[in-house]
Order: sequence, then structure tokens, then C-alpha cells
Amino acid sequence: MKTILKENKFGVVKTTFNNAMKTKKLLLIIPYALLCIVFLAIPLILVLFNSFIGDVSASWMVVNNFIWQKILLSIVLALIATIICIFISYPFSYFIAFSKYKIWKSVVIILITTPVWSSYLIKIIGLKTFFDLCLGFSNSTYGHIFTVIGLVYIYTPFMILPIYNVLNDMPKNLIFASQDLGHNYFSTFVRVIFPFTKNAFFAGITLVFLPAVTTVAIPQFLNNNTDSSMIGDIITQEGEQGLISKIALTRASVVSLIVSIVSLLLYGFIAFIPKIGQLIRKHHPVTKKEEKNV
Repeated sequence: MKTILKENKFGVVKTTFNNAMKTKKLLLIIPYALLCIVFLAIPLILVLFNSFIGDVSASWMVVNNFIWQKILLSIVLALIATIICIFISYPFSYFIAFSKYKIWKSVVIILITTPVWSSYLIKIIGLKTFFDLCLGFSNSTYGHIFTVIGLVYIYTPFMILPIYNVLNDMPKNLIFASQDLGHNYFSTFVRVIFPFTKNAFFAGITLVFLPAVTTVAIPQFLNNNTDSSMIGDIITQEGEQGLISKIALTRASVVSLIVSIVSLLLYGFIAFIPKIGQLIRKHHPVTKKEEKNV
């Protein structure tokens, strides 16, 4: 009888403790939930609301071929910049993560993250000044290639850091084992390194590609062509006019809504890629045999 009472008391204490922990977790979630509501949900709701006030037909006429061309241009430039960031970040992160000199590793990481601390515009102006000095005259940068260089310069650290953090914790014996099995560096990367870092890889793509699509000021400073603006610059121009014109504010909200929908679709596609790879591996017998051989 005493044993049963003790077990009942223990069960009551355990249940009370679990309830207290759940309550504590809920209390910890509340501040983050409030921040998300205030800084994420409410602005999006206001953008959606402003897109459908006033003369809706006149406001939505802003979504014409010119806007779609700018959206497509922004996606293409951001995609090119993201691919370049990937090719820079993987070998760079690999050599840093597997370096035996901790002091040198710390110095390199500081040098990578230092540009993130400085002002966005200062970095762009500094890059433009560098090109002007190299080419010998001011306002020397013409063409989308300079926009891509600016995007790579600004967003490469956001690709390097997540990949480096994962590679730094990666067991080194996995690579040695792959090499002992006769795999070369490329095969080791495909079979060992990339699967281990794929989550960091897709996180880096998200941190680089989506902000690059809606970037502001980089084309204006680094590309002196008349058609250099990206969709982020168009939204900024409409937003500035929206301070004095309700129609311009509505148009800015409409363009922002369209870009947000396109960005969400792109993000959903990026997030769905790993699942597609899993389905292919699951239903592809050759891949399964190769994995068994490894």
C-alpha cells in the first residue's frame, strides 16, 4: 500500500513538473511571438491592405511588362551571384575548417565577418571607388557584371559562415575513410561532404538568393547604365513617392506584394529540392546499389 502511495505521489510530482516546464516554454515563446506579430505579420497585413485601397484597377496597372522584366532580371542576377558564392564558399570554408592553425583560422573568420559589421552603402562605395581606381576614371562601371560582383561581394559571407560552421564540426575520419576507399576529391565531395553540409548549403542559398533578388542601391552605384535598376530599386522609388502620393504608396505595396509572392514561391522551391532528392534516391535502384558499395 505504501509503495502504491509513493508511486502515486511520484506521478503527481512528475506531472506537475512537466506542466510547469510546458508553462515555462510557453512563457519563453510569448516574446518571440509578439516580435513576429509586430515586425512581420502586421507590416505584411498593411502591405496587403494598401494593395487593395483606392482605385484598385489603376494601382494594379503598375504590374506591367516592365515590372515583370525587372523581376526576371533580379532573379537571374541573384541566381548568378548565388552560384558564384557557392563556388567561392565551399573550397574556402573547407580549407579554413580543416586548417591545423587555430590562430590563422580565427583571423580569417574575423576578416570574413568584418565587412558584415560595416555599413552597407560604405562597402558599395568602397567597391565602386576600387573599380574607378583600377580603370583610371570615375563612374567607370557599366554593365550587369558589376551588379553581380557587388552582390557576390556583399552576400558571400552569408554563404561561407553556415557552411564553415558545419564543416568545422564534421568528423575528419569520414573524409579519410572515403579517400582510403579510393574516391578522389570530387567523389568525396559528392558522397560525403555535400550530404553532410546540405542543410547549411540550402540555408546559405536562402540567405544569399532571396535578399539578392530584392537588393537596393547596388545596381545604382555599380552599374551606370540607364536600365540598371532591379526590382528592389523600383519598390524604393515608388515608396519614396508614396510619402506624398497615396497612389504611389498603393503601387509600391502592389509591387511589394507581387515580389513577396514570387519570393515565397522561390523559397518553397528551394526548400522542396532536398525532398525531391530523397524521393529520387528512394525510387532509383542504381543509387541504392552505389550507396551500398560505398
